[in-house]
Amino acid sequence: MAPPDPHDPPDQHGQPQPEVLDQPGRAPVRRRTWALLGAGALVLAGAWAVDHGLRGQEEQAVAACREQAVAATGRTDRSMAMIRAYVQPALLSVPAGSSQDGFYDLVAEQAREAVPAVREALATCRGADVLAVHRGLREQRGAYVAHLAARADWLEEVGADGRAYYRDRPELALLREAAFGDER
Repeated sequence: MAPPDPHDPPDQHGQPQPEVLDQPGRAPVRRRTWALLGAGALVLAGAWAVDHGLRGQEEQAVAACREQAVAATGRTDRSMAMIRAYVQPALLSVPAGSSQDGFYDLVAEQAREAVPAVREALATCRGADVLAVHRGLREQRGAYVAHLAARADWLEEVGADGRAYYRDRPELALLREAAFGDER
């Protein structure tokens, strides 16, 4: 090792700073370290830019899913509430039995008409691809899918037998709450 140059400033302990040796064909250690750090920063910046772009696309897909889920849910809520308001007084005034079948058939028909809109929204939500690293978006999408799948199944059950509309289904309310929060 070469003797310390008296013109080099000492380090914090009063010792002369070590000399960076140039080796033939190799960059000094400090230059190589900075080059590696710079390359790593470029890779990280590139990965962030790609992730940012993908997340933006995923957010748009989940927003479209939500929009269709809200529309399909609202439409089926309104149509089923209208048929219930129409049929309910008649059901209450007719004695239980086969004379009520026609009223339940009207409820079933309304449910069958509502199924395609819910299935279309469900297909949109299932088609919204979200990377596993975007957990919040995956959870939102999953809540919409679970709600719409349960709603479609329920409507199909009501479509097969209008009496099913009058059975309590608390899980539907829970799935709706998970998907939309307090919105109504």
